[in-house]
Amino acid sequence: MKRLPLLLLLAVVSAAVALVAAACSKSDTSPTTTTTTTSCSVTLGSATTSVSAAATSGTMAVTAASTCAWTAVSSASFVTVTSGGSGTGNGSVGYSIAANTGGARSASIVVNGTAVVFTQAAVVLSAPSGCSVTLSTTSAKANSGGGTVNVDVTAASNCSWTATSNSSFLTTSLSATGNGTVVITAAANTGAARSGTVTIGGQTVTISQDPGIFAGFNMFDPSQTSGATNVCQIRSATGASTTCSLQSTSFTTGAAAIASYAWTIQYTNTTVKVISATSSVSTLSFTDTCGSTQSTDEGALNPLDVTLVVTDTAGNIATAKSGGGNQPKLFVQLFNCGK
Repeated sequence: MKRLPLLLLLAVVSAAVALVAAACSKSDTSPTTTTTTTSCSVTLGSATTSVSAAATSGTMAVTAASTCAWTAVSSASFVTVTSGGSGTGNGSVGYSIAANTGGARSASIVVNGTAVVFTQAAVVLSAPSGCSVTLSTTSAKANSGGGTVNVDVTAASNCSWTATSNSSFLTTSLSATGNGTVVITAAANTGAARSGTVTIGGQTVTISQDPGIFAGFNMFDPSQTSGATNVCQIRSATGASTTCSLQSTSFTTGAAAIASYAWTIQYTNTTVKVISATSSVSTLSFTDTCGSTQSTDEGALNPLDVTLVVTDTAGNIATAKSGGGNQPKLFVQLFNCGK
């Protein structure tokens, strides 16, 4: 029997070793398992959510099931989660709110979908050292029916100042440098006399307001109905006329009585007709005739614009307009005579 050549023998041995190595390189590894955690609900404890412009901090409790993992996240950079950014089961979240250097702002901390919203007041800046701010007045009266009050500010060209309201019924917001005018808007007063304040350049301006005054009216056309109506029918026999009337329903909530009623009426009946009258009488009548160029047998509807301005003995005013607020739209209906 012939011996295999040495090189062939070595090749066979090398191949066998390679097969064994390949078999040994395989490992029995278990498949990777991915676990999905479902967010669980939490209950947040009470916290002071309306804060001043100054920096502040606090802590609120987190109540959750013992297996419930949670995370606390802030919605804005000025609210920071300082502790308890995450946890499982019951815990707490510490937070800080940075000092406000501008207008009012808000942000929230959300824990597993439950949010607490923090509202921070605007900064109230006094005039800087050596900066003199002069106001045209430090007290004023606002119309009880609602309106504006202007306060002029005189200051050096490099003097910065702000204006902010301290009362819910007064609205103003302004940051300026040098001279300027602050416009303060007062809401209509629905109750007793009241007063509020606005801070301008570190100085306090007091705004007072009398009890409310309210304007309103009804229209009557005796030829068609005894009650109020929104249509004045200009219809009659040839040579006759129709008279409709407007009656004020205005009132005040204080001792000051209504002193005057200023009416303005406008409508078109062939030409534009305007009627204006001011008196202490709360009613106004107007008369017109049938058969104009715009009249029809069925009655042509034209808008009737009415404005009433009432003034009380304290100087407060209120205005009502047809088609505005609670007032219905009004019309004149133009008929051919005898129709």
